[in-house]
Amino acid sequence: MQIHKSEFKPLRIDNSFSIKVIDKFEDGEEHFKAFVSSIDTNLSDWDGRPTITNVESRLNGVSKCTLFFHEDEKEAIGWGWFSNVFTYDWINEVHPLPTENSTYWGGTYIRKDLDIPKNTGLQMYNHGFKLFLSYSDYMYGYMDGWNKAPIKICHKIGGRQFNFIK
Repeated sequence: MQIHKSEFKPLRIDNSFSIKVIDKFEDGEEHFKAFVSSIDTNLSDWDGRPTITNVESRLNGVSKCTLFFHEDEKEAIGWGWFSNVFTYDWINEVHPLPTENSTYWGGTYIRKDLDIPKNTGLQMYNHGFKLFLSYSDYMYGYMDGWNKAPIKICHKIGGRQFNFIK
């Protein structure tokens, strides 16, 4: 997926949600523990799912994290990972992005163990794109074909299929 900031068409942005950038493990440690626990419980068959050690490695590597909040929750309800290079593991660079002043965002997860609004996924993408396209010219993302919801959301808000992975 690729989108230029001029193509971004946000759907109604709900201001009861907010997004926060985390670049140090200690600034999000409790949230990270809750995400890892949620993933362990809800996606226990996922080989290579993130661990606390992996989260620390990501933040010490080429990536930073976005935490997504709703005003009715004290805990983060979603996360995503971003970098200014392409990475498979959010730790190591694979190759540069195809355009200058670009952000690669992915690895999103919405907590399944909380009673959160039905539009959380849409809002997380709206807020994420708005944040990154406020200072980047382009955004890139990768979604597996089975992950239909983010693909649909990205197309609705202006993204298009674009093969950038070498």
